[in-house]
Amino acid sequence: MRSTKVETGEVKGIPCGWPGITAFYGIPYAAPPVGELRWRPPQPPAAWNGVRDCARASARCLQLGVGKGSFYEKEFYPCEEEMSEDCLYLNVWTPAQSTDEKLPVIFWVHGGAFMTGYGHSAHFDGEHFARQSVILVTINYRLNIFGWMTHTELSVESEQQISGNYGLMDQISALGWVRRNIKAFGGDPNNITVAGQSAGAMSVQALISSPLTKGMVSKVIMQSGGGMTALPDMRFPALREAEARTDLTALGVSSVAEARMLSGEELLRRWAATMPGPAVQRTPVVDGYVLPDSLDKMAAAGNYRQVPCLIGYTADEGIPCDPSYEHFSALIRREYGVELGEQFLALCPRAEYESYKNVYFSEHLQASAEAWALLLEKQSAAPVYVYCMDRKLPGDQMGAFHAADLWYVFKTFLRGWRPWTGADYELAAACNTYWANFAHSGDPNDGRLPRWSPYTAANPASMELGERIGLQDFPDNERVRFRRAFLLNR
Repeated sequence: MRSTKVETGEVKGIPCGWPGITAFYGIPYAAPPVGELRWRPPQPPAAWNGVRDCARASARCLQLGVGKGSFYEKEFYPCEEEMSEDCLYLNVWTPAQSTDEKLPVIFWVHGGAFMTGYGHSAHFDGEHFARQSVILVTINYRLNIFGWMTHTELSVESEQQISGNYGLMDQISALGWVRRNIKAFGGDPNNITVAGQSAGAMSVQALISSPLTKGMVSKVIMQSGGGMTALPDMRFPALREAEARTDLTALGVSSVAEARMLSGEELLRRWAATMPGPAVQRTPVVDGYVLPDSLDKMAAAGNYRQVPCLIGYTADEGIPCDPSYEHFSALIRREYGVELGEQFLALCPRAEYESYKNVYFSEHLQASAEAWALLLEKQSAAPVYVYCMDRKLPGDQMGAFHAADLWYVFKTFLRGWRPWTGADYELAAACNTYWANFAHSGDPNDGRLPRWSPYTAANPASMELGERIGLQDFPDNERVRFRRAFLLNR
């Protein structure tokens, strides 16, 4: 399949390295969100005449990046990509040779703390999924001030009386586009697995909790995020709370109209000067429309798409906040309250904090994933497959760091700088196969790899993905047990 017809015109792809696989880059799923469309819900894209050449990816959303010379720049973003406010495009990798093959689809939402990232970076590539008869779709969506801006003026002009969540609405718009158009690429619109990592995983949970995605999702994958409150300090605030602290003067303007007159580059520069304060919202919000309530409350009430789930974390996630013990202890007391907070802090005293802080995030994600599995079991909702990726990547002492699993899931590790070994080849083959199997049927097993059973109260085992690949009853330390019980019983 080298070209096909979507609802707005014909698109022409580019052959991949493996015979029969075609990639289509930079397909518009919504109109450019610029000028008067800045901070408005995504609008339909314009149709075109002739054949659109989709051999090159679109620009990424305007963003600050991960820091010059930083670990994550070297690991994932060694080259600067074009940026633009005109960023609502998606990419498709398909092995189909006709439109009637009904192949399963993975719809991928990238991470980046809701502020950075893009769907066509080097570690995201669909060729290896396509080799397992799975279509991969990756998307770009609005980030930082472009994706999450809240203000009363914006809410007044909205039909639903809301603001913010433009990035989530972009994701929903892209998912709707896939539902309507994926058959043109040989895909099955009724077999879409929505997947993401970190903020992308949190987005996935938001998507299955939004009433706007009814009937769109058949399965979900959440990597290092999602589940039951993976990050206490990343809970989405209520819209009115976010509006109340929005300060346009921090951007050097007095109205939304003035802010819309700024170029995207100038707006990004002014927003950067507000960092790290809370003058402008930087995450989704609970707005009563896209998200009717908090994710935790919706989960407890069973108000989400109850579909099979694959969820997990890495063994050395690190700590995603101010590393001081003072900041950490304040966060814990705010999360648990005074009495329970002191009980939790007793399990991680100051004298042990230097060693503990590197597993803080991993333990929270472990508890979150396990609590999610137990909640869905209690609600008789759907099976949940839990994993821990504990492969210590070769080349430095960072271990199984946050996002390390991406190299293996997409089987793109050879694009990285590390001195990979045979263990990495084996792990990448296993991860890519488990994920592809799950996309096909909602079950990661096919008889070729160690059996992966759902995580349940009677069988609380997770899949170990590392030099060893197999089910493992990971140590249930007191902090994980405390956190899991808190999440399930509050």
